[in-house]
Order: sequence, then C-alpha cells, then structure tokens
Amino acid sequence: MTYRLWWTVGYVCTTEKEFKAAKHRLLPAAYEALDDALRRANQVFRAGGVAWLIEGDDKTRLDRRAIESTLAKRSTELAVQPVGR
Repeated sequence: MTYRLWWTVGYVCTTEKEFKAAKHRLLPAAYEALDDALRRANQVFRAGGVAWLIEGDDKTRLDRRAIESTLAKRSTELAVQPVGR
C-alpha cells in the first residue's frame, strides 16, 4: 500500500485554491503506512508548514481539515521518538 502526502512550507501555497492549482507541480512524499504519512504531516505542521492532502492506493483521501483533525487527536501518539529511548 502506498500513501502520498502533499505538503508545503513557506509561502508556496497559502490557500486550498493555490494548492489545487500547484498540485501538478508538487512531488508528493510516499509512505507505506498511513501512520507514517500522518507522522510526517505532524512534523510538517510543527515546522510551520501545511499538509494539504494524503491519498492512498486503497482510496483513502484526507484533505487538510481531516489531517488537522486527526493530528489534533493523535499528535502525541504520532510524535517522532528519538532513537535509543
């Protein structure tokens, strides 16, 4: 299974409309598990970026609002833990 995450940091896209217009030029990051894509989305959010969309081969589709809602509930669980702890 592959999950693709589209995200931006900075002023590349500031609105949903701008993201949709630029999506074809952005390269998504690919992950084998949905939790890995959400974990990266959490990192993006913490860095001040926007996770716009997660799409999976299994027809999963999380837009910005769904990603933010999921992260609000699971951000502690999805936080990256330092190696060796």
